[in-house]
Amino acid sequence: MSSYSALWDELNQVRYYKQEIYSLSETLFSQLELSGYIYAGSPNGGPIAFMKDYRKAVRINSVLEANRIYVYSSSGQRVCEFSTKECGKIVNIGWDKADRLICVSVDSKIHIFTMFGDKIKEITVLKSVQSISNVVLSCIWETGVAIFNQSGDILITSLFLKQSPTLYLKPEIECQYLDIGVIRSKFSNSRTPEILLSTSTGELLTCSDSKIETQNISDTIVKFTLSPNGKILAYFTKNGKLVVTTLAHDQIFLEFDTKTICPTNLVWCGADSILCYWESRHLLLMIGPNNGVVKYLYNGPVCLIPEIDGIRIFSNDSCDFLSRVPDVVESIFRIGSDSPSSMLFEAYQYFKQRDSKADKILRSIKGNLDEAITNCLMAAGHEFDLTRQNSLINAASLGKSYVKEYDHDYFAEIGCNIRILNQIRNYLIAIPMTFNQFQKIGVERLILKLLNHRKHLLSFKISQYLKIDPKRVIEEWACDKIKFPNRENEKDDYMLYDEIMEKVQETNSKISFVKVARVAKECNKKQLAIKLINHDVHPSNAVPLLLSMGENKIALNESINSGDNDLIFLVLFHLLKKVEYNEMTNIQLFSQLGNHKKAIEQLIIYWKKTEDDNLPMLLDALERVYEIAMLNLEKAVTSTTHEERFKFLKESSNIFEKCKHNFSKSMIDDQFKLMGIQKELEKKTRVNFFGKSVNETISIMIQNNDMKTAKKMKKQFKINDRRYWWLVISTLAKFRMWEKLRLFSESKNSPIGYEPFVRVCLKNFAKKEAVKYIPKIKSIRKRAEIYFQLKMLQLATEAATQLKDEEMLNKINSYKEKVERNRLKKIHKH
Repeated sequence: MSSYSALWDELNQVRYYKQEIYSLSETLFSQLELSGYIYAGSPNGGPIAFMKDYRKAVRINSVLEANRIYVYSSSGQRVCEFSTKECGKIVNIGWDKADRLICVSVDSKIHIFTMFGDKIKEITVLKSVQSISNVVLSCIWETGVAIFNQSGDILITSLFLKQSPTLYLKPEIECQYLDIGVIRSKFSNSRTPEILLSTSTGELLTCSDSKIETQNISDTIVKFTLSPNGKILAYFTKNGKLVVTTLAHDQIFLEFDTKTICPTNLVWCGADSILCYWESRHLLLMIGPNNGVVKYLYNGPVCLIPEIDGIRIFSNDSCDFLSRVPDVVESIFRIGSDSPSSMLFEAYQYFKQRDSKADKILRSIKGNLDEAITNCLMAAGHEFDLTRQNSLINAASLGKSYVKEYDHDYFAEIGCNIRILNQIRNYLIAIPMTFNQFQKIGVERLILKLLNHRKHLLSFKISQYLKIDPKRVIEEWACDKIKFPNRENEKDDYMLYDEIMEKVQETNSKISFVKVARVAKECNKKQLAIKLINHDVHPSNAVPLLLSMGENKIALNESINSGDNDLIFLVLFHLLKKVEYNEMTNIQLFSQLGNHKKAIEQLIIYWKKTEDDNLPMLLDALERVYEIAMLNLEKAVTSTTHEERFKFLKESSNIFEKCKHNFSKSMIDDQFKLMGIQKELEKKTRVNFFGKSVNETISIMIQNNDMKTAKKMKKQFKINDRRYWWLVISTLAKFRMWEKLRLFSESKNSPIGYEPFVRVCLKNFAKKEAVKYIPKIKSIRKRAEIYFQLKMLQLATEAATQLKDEEMLNKINSYKEKVERNRLKKIHKH
């Protein structure tokens, strides 16, 4: 234990250790001249990318060529190399959270590549500017890019959201701008990314889309960096001072005079200390609180990749990880430590030697064994050295055998996590993720990271090991299989389909076939895409893709089989949009749709509601002539002129005649007859009869005292006596023509009786007139009921007595008694 802790460096009572993760001396990486290049490392143990900086002079016999980017894993294996000639001059590179390589060119364009050099897309930041200004400074973070150009424009581009670049307020200070940084949205007050700019005149600008804040610094800031939590700023001044302060400069944590020039690089080591690197001296200086200093000297240039809990250091010989010693590791391996976890580890050492002291030590810490076991497990997670890691796990296992109630699930969970970390740290996978980083991103994001690295088998094994649905893994594997085929053994669409389906069935995964089919379509593998779509259980996903591929018939069948009306309409409108709007092409299309009855019915319903002009053409193409006639009838009803109505009625009449729908034709003939009569009446009376029915027309003639015309229309339209009498008495009563109503009732014996006369009078509030017709009602019971309804009790009693109806008499007497009681109550009140 003492030999291990002797390697630690102490910085103001805080211990740091630098562990060698991979040896790079026998890899291609060892041949790189690491000075004079732009480089960027992907976080959480991701790859590192290099390219020549066209603004700096480098060796002529350099391993790296100009206009090319080289990507290496942390173990020094070359992942890929690719040309950037078509991108122009690249001024900055970086990585986003999906392990995509982001390149910023001098003409303000952003180029996005996979870590294997496949171009994904290009973002033109300044679309509206004709004379593009060159990029002066740029900053790349996990979700966005900030660009500051010669014109003074600050533009922010999101790498994941589909939105236009945001133009921030333009700084008005005319000077040289030295460095740029970003306060990410989760740390900024405005909840949007804020840009920091340092100037040669000693200002520090905080820029957003709504305001610019200026802080005057006593010295010029030539280089600065923000802490991982976004709250603390470390900067290096022109006079050689390193200052650590809050963003508002209201509290200074550290002020250290290096008495030297600006370092080549300035980065945070976790959240506790600052690393300054001078390339010319190969010196790495770690500075912490209270001006504590630790020096690291290297034989050559190094590259620094900051992580949330430390920093990866790449040299030609090794990939190291410098970080603070975790508290659990320190409590076990610190010289002189008497913590329970240290004693448990010591007991394990004695246990291996079969020394009885092991049992004595374990019994002495029995009350703290839970804590000791947990600390040993956590320490094992933080360790990169497998021997030390196994010793710590075995020590924890030994302690667990003395504790009956220890949380076995927690023990198993930590053990699983350690096994996963060991697998991804393997030299071939080369993702040296720490335990802290793993806890932060979680298993799902780790699997996504592995998929971005195209480590499909390992992703699948981890999913199986943790009992996670491998659906996403199989999907990504299938997509990559299509996008990046093996050129030496390239397979046709049918072989690829068989291989994908075999893997899906083997793993029993319910993948999204549409997602895979979309990739096949983008790769011009149409037949493969169609075959894959047939397996998708969600037509709402499959149909739009089929339409985009031009497979309209299949799309229509899928939409109809789904029973989703919205989906059917989507296909139909897509088909109609594709054809030219002329009669010939539409009829041809409608004829093709004729076999799809459900789709046609839905289209007819929709077009009826929207009164679309294509509906008659569609019905004609389908030879549904009766519906065309009915459509013309509907148009006739809604028409506003005699001419329009006559035209549509004529068309309907002709169709009904051809179809031998005699009843429908006779009804239209009657309508023609009525329209003819109404035209003559309009000339005669100057009353508008348009749209009036036969009953309404006769009613108007009665109102105008033209009973002759009313009788004539009765005969012409074969109106029976009962209907005619009802129409006459309703009209006369409505217009209170009581004398004419009396004369009409006496004209001859009423075919409808005389009760309707009473009803129409009462309806029009003419009780006096109604009473005249009651005696003419033949039914004594009806007379009694009406008298009672009108509160004519004497007459009602006489009718009921004549009828010998005891029930009616009791009803009348009860009402009389009620009336009498109410009368007496009123008298007593007064």
